[in-house]
Amino acid sequence: MKLEDVVTVKIGRNLSRGIEKNDLTLIAYSYEDLIHDLDGLFLESKTRINNHENQNDGYLSSAGEVVFSFVSSKSGIVSDLNQGKILNQNFAKLIIEHDELDSSYLCYALNESYSIKKQMAISMQGSTIPKLSPAILKELEIKLPTIDKQKTIGKAYLYLRKQQALAKKQAELEKHLYLEILKKLDH
Repeated sequence: MKLEDVVTVKIGRNLSRGIEKNDLTLIAYSYEDLIHDLDGLFLESKTRINNHENQNDGYLSSAGEVVFSFVSSKSGIVSDLNQGKILNQNFAKLIIEHDELDSSYLCYALNESYSIKKQMAISMQGSTIPKLSPAILKELEIKLPTIDKQKTIGKAYLYLRKQQALAKKQAELEKHLYLEILKKLDH
């Protein structure tokens, strides 16, 4: 089935034109925010949203929502930390309209599925700037296993992402510690 059959794609706002440009209280959701969310910050999230209730929030992110970056072709789930940030036109909210689709599985499928990656690559062939369009995103074919299998795959995928991020952070901290020790020994 096509992605648009199970998800509504709500594109972010063009921030260079609106009143948001002069509103210093609004903070834009960034690629770094997406990566931090994907790497597991949301696992500590206490808030879960119902996408049907949240459709009226416009361009602001809400904890538990799936967002997609058209620039990096990556998706993630918004954490409590990044709730309330405004989405620009490089992002879209993926509002799940189908009870048989798990948000963590959707992230896995969009980020890691060979079938979807292949479809994206074919769709972007010949583009001078490889950027996925909303129209191409909506047309992607997605296969949905049972909801229980989706939850298992999605949970395992997000756990793996968090473990990788923690291992990377540990390696950076160890490097910093060793360099500090060497610096002290050098004096």
